[in-house]
Amino acid sequence: MTKAQVRGRKTTVTFAYMHKGAKYMLELAQNTQEGQLYTTVAALVFSAFTLEAYLNHLGKLRNKEWDEIERKYSKFDKYKLFASASGINFDSFRARPYCTLKELFEFRDRMAHGKTTTENIDLSINIVDNLLPQLNSESDWQAFATLEKAQIAIKDVEVLVKELHLASGYSGNPFSKLGGGVYGITHQQ
Repeated sequence: MTKAQVRGRKTTVTFAYMHKGAKYMLELAQNTQEGQLYTTVAALVFSAFTLEAYLNHLGKLRNKEWDEIERKYSKFDKYKLFASASGINFDSFRARPYCTLKELFEFRDRMAHGKTTTENIDLSINIVDNLLPQLNSESDWQAFATLEKAQIAIKDVEVLVKELHLASGYSGNPFSKLGGGVYGITHQQ
């Protein structure tokens, strides 16, 4: 056995990984009913993480002290800061894709800070053969976690990131690279 020392640097483009994860979770959700709620939630959460990670990526590109100051800004404020600086008119989050950003961050926060909820049920039902039907009432996050919302979220997040990337003066597809590294190996005696 030969001993060696490896040194180098590795870059991980987290927002690109989160985007791939969102797409993969959506694919799983579309392909099977089993666990569909969970894979749809994962697709939505990964979409929110994509946008959040891109905002931090952009912050670091634009300000070398970003790691020290980024916690002073909410996710919405980060987006507003970069969008305004890049000349993007986001119309107070009223239209797509900007309203998706708002909904997605609110969903992400509901999931991250989840609480037990109680919903009131007031339904008219038909009783057949003296059996009650199954009564399903969805919480707000369950109602939000649909395949359609996940598809929209993934599409809109991609639009938002690409728009902000280009408007900030960067070229190319920001999702095209997951990272990379350069390593050197020296053999030890």
